[in-house]
Amino acid sequence: MRALVVPDKAERVFSFHQSTLIALKELLAAAGLTHPSQLGPEHIIRRISSTEVRSLATLHTWIKPGELLSALSELPAFKIFWEVSRADTFAAPPNVLSTRGSKIA
Repeated sequence: MRALVVPDKAERVFSFHQSTLIALKELLAAAGLTHPSQLGPEHIIRRISSTEVRSLATLHTWIKPGELLSALSELPAFKIFWEVSRADTFAAPPNVLSTRGSKIA
């Protein structure tokens, strides 16, 4: 096994990053945008079958800004998980872990 050569790796990482920025600039220009902050779910298209594509804006239900601070969302994922979420951990709640019993080492 070869040892990591930091200067070589740094140059490759820099080159990859530059290429990523160029690709992002081309993507934004193709969408008629001038800044990454303008990119939204309506600009990302996903193929859902061999004959149909849809934007992420139509495939997902989005919550309103501040909705989780003011009231419990009616969206099923938030209804289920919001009440059992904790600020001190990203671990799944006990009721979810119990359903995965055979998959946990």
